[in-house]
Amino acid sequence: MNFIYCLDKNYNTQAIMSFYTLNELASKEVNVYVAHNNPETLEKELLKFNFENLNFNFLEISNNLILPNLKNAHVTEATYYRIFAINLINENLDHIIYIDSDVMFNKDPLPPFLKIIDNLKSSEYIISANTIGDYRVDNQETRDYFDYMGMDDKYFNAGVIAYDLKKYRENNIGKKIQEHLINFSKEAKYWDQDILNSFFNGKYLELPESLNNNVVTENSLINMDEALENVTIHFAGKTKPWHVAGLKYPVGIYFQKKYREIFKNDFYIKPYSKKRHLKEVISLISNKNKFHVDNYFKFLIKSIFKIF
Repeated sequence: MNFIYCLDKNYNTQAIMSFYTLNELASKEVNVYVAHNNPETLEKELLKFNFENLNFNFLEISNNLILPNLKNAHVTEATYYRIFAINLINENLDHIIYIDSDVMFNKDPLPPFLKIIDNLKSSEYIISANTIGDYRVDNQETRDYFDYMGMDDKYFNAGVIAYDLKKYRENNIGKKIQEHLINFSKEAKYWDQDILNSFFNGKYLELPESLNNNVVTENSLINMDEALENVTIHFAGKTKPWHVAGLKYPVGIYFQKKYREIFKNDFYIKPYSKKRHLKEVISLISNKNKFHVDNYFKFLIKSIFKIF
């Protein structure tokens, strides 16, 4: 089975956590393709681990296009890499599973993904993805956004996507998507996810939610035992579990526990922005009891250092 990740150094840590869980749970060896604009930074970190079930292949990725909605955004151009990276996959491969770097595995993903690939190959569709919006049943605000994007069907989350590469190449989809991107004149509120959705416009095979299980960090009522019954856990929402504010919620507690297990360090803190991080640190000081931290003083000091 073949997986692909697309990232830059800002998501190296999250990607390693995803690799770690994939390596632990995969029932046999898998190929992992990594599209990275500075692969040396990740390769250096990979040397610290023994990923015996993962065969890594690095793809040289570059971009000369002006990409939509990146100014003052918390994401970088790496969010668009999957549009280019799929074209770099070896022509001998007939499938690939795209995985966001902030997706971790809770169970062996190979059996359900093999089933999806088989279903995809026998279908009329080129990709399989998980629907998170539907023009026919969602509220007016969502329908207005669909209209703005020129869509009239379904909308998928792009964190996990299965590709039938044979159909993808036969239909010259890579070139068509890049042309769609170049000619795209909308705001693209959700970046490449909007590009892909406006291109496919609901023409995809449904991916089970368990394979792209989106959990919102800010949900204080989430049952983590139930969430971890899914094959994957995909960290959704503006607050991520590696933000200071993430430690107010069960998802953030789980993430930091997993980080300690993998990296043998206490906390991983990666701010959304300096301004927002400062507000979160102030909240940490003034509302200490709302945060679930084993070593409050150490977490506070590390959070303060991140300001500078």
